[in-house]
Amino acid sequence: MSLLRIGCVGGHSGRLNERAIDDQWVRYLGEHTELVPIPPLSFVKLFGGRVDRWLERFPESLDKLAASLQELAERHQVNTFYMNLPFLIPYLLMARSYAGLDIGFLFITHSVGSPFWLRQWLAVAPWLTERDVLLASTPSSREALLQISDRYQMASLIPLCIEQLASETTEAARASRTGRKLLSIGRLEDVKNIDVLLECFASIREHAPHAELHIAGEYTGHSSEQIERYREKLKRLMEKHELQDSVIFHGPVEGEAKIELFRTSDLLINLSTDPGETFGFNLLEAKAWGIPVVCTNWNGFRDIVEDGVDGLLVDVSWDEDDSMPQIDNDLVIHHTLRLLNHSIERNVLSANAIKAAERYDYKRIVPEIVQALEHASKQLVYPIRDAKALAMTPVNELREIYRNENLHHLLCMLEKPVSIASGPIDTPMQEWMPQAKAIIAHFAGRCSHAKH
Repeated sequence: MSLLRIGCVGGHSGRLNERAIDDQWVRYLGEHTELVPIPPLSFVKLFGGRVDRWLERFPESLDKLAASLQELAERHQVNTFYMNLPFLIPYLLMARSYAGLDIGFLFITHSVGSPFWLRQWLAVAPWLTERDVLLASTPSSREALLQISDRYQMASLIPLCIEQLASETTEAARASRTGRKLLSIGRLEDVKNIDVLLECFASIREHAPHAELHIAGEYTGHSSEQIERYREKLKRLMEKHELQDSVIFHGPVEGEAKIELFRTSDLLINLSTDPGETFGFNLLEAKAWGIPVVCTNWNGFRDIVEDGVDGLLVDVSWDEDDSMPQIDNDLVIHHTLRLLNHSIERNVLSANAIKAAERYDYKRIVPEIVQALEHASKQLVYPIRDAKALAMTPVNELREIYRNENLHHLLCMLEKPVSIASGPIDTPMQEWMPQAKAIIAHFAGRCSHAKH
């Protein structure tokens, strides 16, 4: 049986967190399909070198894009593309659907509720077909897509995946742990609540003075000013609580440095309330290493972590009067101390985490993706002859496509599908979260916790 032949964007993401997921994922996919690397520049050339200039020439430029896309597929002898260039996806889908090309796209829901990604999903919705495979990694992220458009019923619910570690590796790591090392790994940004973690850790140290907190990741944000403000905020908290001797910032880590952090850590803590959070890949990495997790009951986190089984969830409220999600800091402190002080429970959760990671083994997950791709390859794409007019119609007038009851308050609803993906994305989070609430309010959750 011949393998599926899929064109993919060659090269690596410039952002560490995206690279950590995508490089592995492409390798897994390559074991089950025939991947054809295509230089990123080849996709940009479809637009004449610059997307903004292509937009200026729309709608005449759509014909050229469709013809160029077909030529690219024929040149590389593929009729499915795996795309990890999100800023191009809406326009490629549009050109494909406009011309009725027998070309499918495979792409992943890495985020839903952030300003950038919400615009992307508004731009994608009119052009998505059953010829495409859109992967939603958790039920809650798929539900968020459905708050935008019923067309996202076509999204396939298939999680991200990971490679299992040898049992000798995980058992040696578990045996060497000391019960004092906490790990936070991922982007350093206000929506990741590293400041909340530092506040909680200051209280944790009062009861567990030997505890250490290791924070790994790169500072991110929509501007250098935002990044610097948050860096200074964390610096002030470190000084306020005199945490310099117990908190270590490792910066971005990968390779052996990252392995060493996971190998030696007792708990992973993730307090994100990021509107773009859909999965929480570091929670899955922790499972593979047998590290129990203390994390917010937020979006995909609760789909990965089973409360009281392989980790503990922290309540997050987002009530009617709250503009921002509220984390139960006392519960963060309680859960962390509970696991630091009770090695038997910590070891039970550790063993359960390794077992739970088996559900995400890429050797199980990737065949599901291949099956979805095989099914999609048999679907027909019919030309949308009024695609140019559709692309130029304000989003708020396309009631047959969008769930306007959840979106009507967004200013971008006055924009058009052809331009909405390229609109401004620098809305401060304090302003953005209330706007996104109608779409992602279900991300916040509470649990009933046993008393100990």
